[in-house]
Amino acid sequence: MKKNFLYSMILMLATMFVTSCENDSTEGLTFITYYPTLTLEGESFITAPKGSPYQDPGYSATLQGEDVTDQVEVSSNVNTNQSGLYSVTYSITNEDGFAKTASRQVLVVDPNDPIENLYTTTADSYRMSGATKTVYGNSYKLYILANGDGTYTINDMLGGYYEQRAGYGSAYAMVGVFTVAEDGTITALSGDVAGWGDSMDYVEDGKYDAATGTISWKVGYAGMDFYVTMNK
Repeated sequence: MKKNFLYSMILMLATMFVTSCENDSTEGLTFITYYPTLTLEGESFITAPKGSPYQDPGYSATLQGEDVTDQVEVSSNVNTNQSGLYSVTYSITNEDGFAKTASRQVLVVDPNDPIENLYTTTADSYRMSGATKTVYGNSYKLYILANGDGTYTINDMLGGYYEQRAGYGSAYAMVGVFTVAEDGTITALSGDVAGWGDSMDYVEDGKYDAATGTISWKVGYAGMDFYVTMNK
């Protein structure tokens, strides 16, 4: 009798302990959560004209098949009074506190400046290392902004080779400053790669074609030659 009573007490205490643990670990939690879908209209990297109100291409969001676009929160630092690179962030959070976010880069450019713009490298741009030719194979986004003193800054003179193609990130882009003569001749003033702490060796054959909006040059860097062509 005592043995049966003891077994009953142990079983009751064990049941109470398990139940208590379950309550502590699951209280306030939802077993199934549904994530919203957030879609951007248009490209994720766009231009906007300086001096005009920014017009977003649009976005949409759904949750379990229902339109919840009105629940999307948008934050932006776009200033169309000043040329520059800006960003717009879109975010929506479900009832359990899980967020879905997306972002868009906006390059504000002066429509009256023929050079300032968003460019794309041609896939046939290439690097020569000794006798070895490496073709870029893909197109990469670049941008050029006027500095207000007759010079221009490009975010990567190497056409995205290390930053985007190799995936090293923006520290390995060659930020450059250059001028453009009336005949389209480009003269490079500087070209620096922060990640490696070094600079270009030279730039040759720099040319801007006003008829096509094409820029091309040969950049000497670290004993290699980069033949870069980019279009608006």
